[in-house]
Formats: sequence, structure tokens, C-alpha cells
Amino acid sequence: MRHRPLIALVAAALLVVAGCGSDDEPQGRAGITTQATDGDVADEPAATTSEPAVSTTLPPEAAALVLRGDGLGLTTLGAPPEEAVAAVTAALGAPTRDSGWEPAFSEYGTCPGDQIRGVEWDHLVLLFTDGPTEHGSGQHLFSWRVTGAPPAVGTATGFGYQATAADAEELYPGHVVRIQAEEPFPGFLEIDAEGGRITAYLDGADTVTNLEAGTPCGE
Repeated sequence: MRHRPLIALVAAALLVVAGCGSDDEPQGRAGITTQATDGDVADEPAATTSEPAVSTTLPPEAAALVLRGDGLGLTTLGAPPEEAVAAVTAALGAPTRDSGWEPAFSEYGTCPGDQIRGVEWDHLVLLFTDGPTEHGSGQHLFSWRVTGAPPAVGTATGFGYQATAADAEELYPGHVVRIQAEEPFPGFLEIDAEGGRITAYLDGADTVTNLEAGTPCGE
């Protein structure tokens, strides 16, 4: 299936809309109509329960938030921290974690500059540095990462977390370079995507487990 919206597979786990029953007839669990059979006596009205219905639609505010080689659609690599955080917050809500400024050698790896700051929306991470990179100088956004879902984010073509190497080849034909796994490092794809290079790391089944763009941090 060409250009299928892979992001919808992730979005299904993000948004839940309460389902509702019809007023015209009694409803059982999961909206199944209940009726008395011949010889049965309905002593009580059939119970109605509200089962959640899953939506695969992102909030309208998040429509412009797409993974790009040069940023996230709403903000670009090189943007000041306040500007970048405000843009993503407007789309996804408040961050779930903000590390504050800490030494560049941290849980995020050995990153450029003397200090870095990681701001997270569940599994979407924005990394800021106080040192110079190819994207800017002073405090600025130098990298983004996706390590899971939620949130439901992907590239303009729908490529994202839990997509496959085959999906990358289909969505970006001729613009994918595969690097084979070499212990202890996993295999990964270098994708010439919208705005620049995106790196997608793979598990043994060729499924994407992590994505990132910008200046990488070392081990």
C-alpha cells in the first residue's frame, strides 16, 4: 500500500474518545443490542455501558508538527529554547519532563557544549545546548529524538516509530542508506527526508525503535 499513514498506527494509542449508546434501543457492552428471547422475561432494563472508541486523528494544533531533518515543522534546529518549547507545547500540551540545564555528559549521552537541557513530551525529546553546533551558537535546539509513542508524530509521509526499513524504501525511494548492525551497535537507516537527514534505528526485525535528527551525542 503506497504512502500509507503509518503515523495513524501510533496515534491510535494516543487519543481516546468516549463512545456513547443510542437513545432508541437498549445497549449492552460495546454497543451490542440486547433483546429478550422467546420465553425470557426482562425483569430489568438492559444495562448501558460506555466503552471508549479509539480515534486515529491528531489534535488540529498538532497537524503542523512533523519530523524533519531540520526540525519539527513548528520549530527548527537552532531555535532558542523558549521559542522551541513554546511551539511544541502549543501543539502537544505541557512537557512531561524538563531536565533543566545539566552537564553535557548525562543520560542523553556526551553532547556538545558544557551544558544541555532535555525537554520531553513522553517519548519526543528536544535537546538544547549552550555551545556551538552546526545549527547555531549560544543556547539553542540542536537535536530531536523519538524513542516511542506517544506522542503520535511522524514525517510528512507518515514515517515514524514502528515503521520498517521497507516502509522507508517505499516512502523515500533512492534516499535511504542502510548501515548494518555491528555489535554492540544496532543497524540503522540514514534517510534523506524533508529538510535533511533523519536517522532511524532498527531492531532485529527491521522495525524502527528510535529516530533522531540534528547533531548527535556520543556514548
